[in-house]
Amino acid sequence: MNGDNIILVVIISVLVIGMIGLTYWYYQKSENVLEELKLFNKEKEYYSEAMIVLSSDYSVIFANRLARTLFSLDKKLKNIDDSSKIKLKVDTDNSIEFFEALELEFDKHGDSFHLKNVLLDIDNKMKQVNIYVNKSVWNKEETITCIIDMQTISSNVIGTQKDGRIDFFTGLPSQFSALTDINTKVMQSHNSSKSFALFLFGIDHFKDLQATLGLGFSNQIIRKMANYFETKKDSGISIYRMDCDKFLIVIENILDDGDIREIAKEMILDISSFSTKENIVSISSSVGIVKYPQDGENALKLINHVYLSQAQAAKESRSNIRFFTTEYQTYNKDTIKMIEEIRSGLKNNQFLLYYQPIFSIKNENMVGVETLIRWEHPELGLLTADKFLDVAKQAGLMVDIGEYVFKEAILQRKKWNTFTLPRFQITLNLSLEEMQVDDLIKRLEVLFQENNVNPKDFNLDITEDAALANVEKTAMDFKLFSELGLSISLDHFASGHTSLKDLQTLPISTIKLDRALIFDLASSINHQKIVKAIIVLAHALEIEVVAEGVETSKELSFLHSFGCDYAQGYLYARPLPVEEFQELLG
Repeated sequence: MNGDNIILVVIISVLVIGMIGLTYWYYQKSENVLEELKLFNKEKEYYSEAMIVLSSDYSVIFANRLARTLFSLDKKLKNIDDSSKIKLKVDTDNSIEFFEALELEFDKHGDSFHLKNVLLDIDNKMKQVNIYVNKSVWNKEETITCIIDMQTISSNVIGTQKDGRIDFFTGLPSQFSALTDINTKVMQSHNSSKSFALFLFGIDHFKDLQATLGLGFSNQIIRKMANYFETKKDSGISIYRMDCDKFLIVIENILDDGDIREIAKEMILDISSFSTKENIVSISSSVGIVKYPQDGENALKLINHVYLSQAQAAKESRSNIRFFTTEYQTYNKDTIKMIEEIRSGLKNNQFLLYYQPIFSIKNENMVGVETLIRWEHPELGLLTADKFLDVAKQAGLMVDIGEYVFKEAILQRKKWNTFTLPRFQITLNLSLEEMQVDDLIKRLEVLFQENNVNPKDFNLDITEDAALANVEKTAMDFKLFSELGLSISLDHFASGHTSLKDLQTLPISTIKLDRALIFDLASSINHQKIVKAIIVLAHALEIEVVAEGVETSKELSFLHSFGCDYAQGYLYARPLPVEEFQELLG
């Protein structure tokens, strides 16, 4: 073999070895990158955050959907619009190209840093964001992972950093601080393989407390909660006020579920010992708990999940503790879906009024009618109120539904006034939430005037529990209703704790006996005695009595013998749509 052939063989061998080495290097790099992406390659986890992975020369290796949109990249990570350049403004007066700015920040901060409340310049429009940057601990080629938190408060920022990081009412860090700090902990915990837990505390039945006892009382409780949690802060515990009555506690270096539960239990017991100036009510709280990384791999997901678990805890019982499970997600999705469908139903007039007649027991003449709401659901068909009112209450839609019912009933009364029908009173149910509306009386007055309908043709039906939640306020409201011309009935009477004094104080014209006293009236001597005593007492106070849910002639016979004034129930008629009710009227 001559010299030239030897040289050629050597060159080919070197090239082959080089190709093998390059292939192996590329394989190793790919493996490292794939290992890097195991943490982040979950676009559903980062649906509100742009995530991009870069090589050491700032070439794009990976970008999730939001990052591809933001940086104008196609699925092969090629730039599809050279004119669209993202810029970043950190500490300078001017924005500079995004990747150039990152390189400058690496020079300042080193391998891992967090840029808080910096400005992205997108086509000359500023958006305030948080950016988390970290060099891979696995990849020797210094792969860079960059997450842009798009959930940060965004606006056309004009040189100010007043970003709501402190809750002004309590002085604690706010929910916006929580998002930022928890994402930072995610980065730190991932690099160190440590875990942490989130506790979300909420006051049980807070809205009811606020509605019945007033803003001053609820503010007292919020401040006490904030002061208490402030005493719990240390190097491993962070406290945030989220919204309304919700407080978030982040605890680092957690052990097992038993230890977590004990910490939560201790805090619940401490909160239950709170006292107020008035000492008129006991306070309890329920807590939801999530753990990183098993319950979510970014701040938004963890916070969403801890809210779900807290809601489930509060729903089940007072002073309750619940760890997050995936079954809560299904429940929450169904609830959210129904809430949106209720809103759509109100907008598209899918709700109907049914009418159940009320008869005089003495002469069997119809004297009134109770309106009952139904939902003509586009997929599920006709739904009774028990299928959707609890969800509506959770979503704060009771006032909207009540307003819908009032408008429909008043319009229907206006139509009936054009017919030659016997006069009868329409009973409308009024919820606790509606009673808290400041201008309810004015709204009703306007509706009656606009439709030229007499308020005396209407009766307001208010449950005993709602009326007694704040007797002094209820008495004032009832007086205003009466002055407008409305009569008032107390519904579900004897299911709560109405006193003789309450009956004398409240200007009511009728009480409605709860169905629980009626259904076994023929067989329960105790119920017979109770019903008879209530009727005698009511008549002594010049209050009439309606028996609800009368279904048998035996029940009616007893009620007649006790002197009960009116009855409604399936014995007389089921709730009827308007056309069938009009046929009944003849």
